[in-house]
Amino acid sequence: MNVIEAWSVIREKIIANDHQDFVNDFKMQCTDEERIIFILNVMLKYDIIPSMCHDTKNAKESEKLRECGNKIFLSMPLSSTSCMETLKLYTKSIAYAPHPSEQLALAYANRSAVLIKLHKYEECIRDIDRALALMYPEKLRAKIYVRKIDCFEALNHPSMEFAIDEAQQWLNKMSLDNVNCKNLNDKLASIKRMSKTCNTNKQSNTKHRIEPPLPTIKTSSAKFPCASDALTIMYNEQYGRHVVATRKINPNEILVVERPYSLFLNPENMYTHCSNCLELCWANIPCDYCICSMYCSEECKISSWKKYHDVECPVFPSMLKMNFSTSQLFSLRLAIQAVRESSSIQELKEELKEVDSCNDPLTKGFSKNGDFMGNKYRCLLAFDTHAKDTEDRLFIRSLNASFILYTLATCTNMFGNPLKKDVSELLKINDVTFVGGLILRNQQLIPCNRHGVSEMQLREMHPLSRGSAIMPFLSFINHNCNPNITRHFRSGHMIMSALYPIEKGEQIFDSYSQLYACIPKAIRQKHLMEKYFFKCNCLPCQENWPVCNDLKSGINLGVKKDVLYDVIQVLKKLKTYKENASKGIILDKSDIEDDVIKMIKVLYYRTPKPWLELSKLIEALKSIVYLTGNKFEIPKL
Repeated sequence: MNVIEAWSVIREKIIANDHQDFVNDFKMQCTDEERIIFILNVMLKYDIIPSMCHDTKNAKESEKLRECGNKIFLSMPLSSTSCMETLKLYTKSIAYAPHPSEQLALAYANRSAVLIKLHKYEECIRDIDRALALMYPEKLRAKIYVRKIDCFEALNHPSMEFAIDEAQQWLNKMSLDNVNCKNLNDKLASIKRMSKTCNTNKQSNTKHRIEPPLPTIKTSSAKFPCASDALTIMYNEQYGRHVVATRKINPNEILVVERPYSLFLNPENMYTHCSNCLELCWANIPCDYCICSMYCSEECKISSWKKYHDVECPVFPSMLKMNFSTSQLFSLRLAIQAVRESSSIQELKEELKEVDSCNDPLTKGFSKNGDFMGNKYRCLLAFDTHAKDTEDRLFIRSLNASFILYTLATCTNMFGNPLKKDVSELLKINDVTFVGGLILRNQQLIPCNRHGVSEMQLREMHPLSRGSAIMPFLSFINHNCNPNITRHFRSGHMIMSALYPIEKGEQIFDSYSQLYACIPKAIRQKHLMEKYFFKCNCLPCQENWPVCNDLKSGINLGVKKDVLYDVIQVLKKLKTYKENASKGIILDKSDIEDDVIKMIKVLYYRTPKPWLELSKLIEALKSIVYLTGNKFEIPKL
């Protein structure tokens, strides 16, 4: 039974009896742990048990997926799109293949054939080596050795001669009347001739784009090391905890470089990105036990296992099949991390009591000595939650958390050995119900505090979601429909920079996905009230600024012609820059970036707001910033 079915059963039962008594009883539960105990008793009373059913490693399914990939790869003229489709099928075949097995070796070898087409030579070599280290059939080895030589040739790799010798050894073992053997021998002979006649000092045919170094903060805050000393946190009744400028800040100044407390990959990106660091990965490797987690490296695979995946591994496939949302899956991961950080669940209980009883709203969740520790679960305990949730929504969250808890307790080693599949047994163990309360607490804090991790898809120049991040410091920043900062994610960090000039004492504002330039006021305010429980009173809302398409041009606002001319020239340069970027040509951006910043400074203080050209300049700066972050570029064949 999934949560939706369970909710239907419960509604039917309580409506048949006394609905109001049931609602009143639920309202009387004051803590998250009490709500979990209440729901577990309801599950016990009505015999509601989560159904556990999920896909597992399966050699036949791996073969089926690999054959589907083969059909696409061999039956049509290859394009970048069909290569990506084939790559995903082979990667899924890798995920389903038992470890170790011939199916896993075959899937790696097949994926290497796609990777060489996409000019991903280093990744192709890694897949070939993985296949060779497993049970890859001897009669096929010569073929992938020749493929490896092609990669070495493209990379001008020093091991090419050694690879030629290995390929020849395997070719010698093949049957002489084998047509493939003859073709491979001919190809190898050609490669040998080329390697002797070509200059050994030739340059590689491939161009590797070098990622710029991670931005740095000029001077970090002593109290908040991830943030600039231009920022501090303050508290008042109106805004709660909020971030304020301690000095003047210029547009594009780097203000925060924060490593997330935790990351969560969107399930639809399972076969293209790393489940641990969320990086795009062309040749990821699978978890040895489940089909839901794949990694960019052995390091990420080991790190994930130690932090949380050893517990998640037996239950995530079932939870995905039961249609649990990303937030609900993330709530479990945060609970696992919290327990792992503490020496015992009892210590975590004491920490929760301590934070909840703290009377200082400014430093609530900080360490005992007053430091802000963004890498500790303690700081999340002070996050805002959905305390104003409707009873129905809170009940559903409690039911979700109880289902997750049942699965966690009966299918993993979270509490020692898996417990009996008996709700009454769970109710007897305080540590179990406490962790259930923690999962429920996480479900309430995630919607208000998670930050999206996105990537720019270059061909369409459109940002796509990779996953979610919990960013403790950035969660202090309030919303404005015309934010004065922007964010992008790169190299495992969220980077925040200024959009406008910001004066000393001004509050720093982000956007909770509700921008005045894109969304009318009524819709923005409705969304913010429903999701975040506040009525926005920012200047665009007070003055009901029009959306971008309805903004007035500076021509109609009396802006000087020479200033407007300069703005138009900058926007033309930006158009060319973005056209090149959409083709994968990302040139030096310093000139256009400097021009955009200069014009923002000129216009910000001299013109009324809002107006069209200033809005376009801000969007221009955001586009330039996004292009320094995560990117998804499908190589041309």
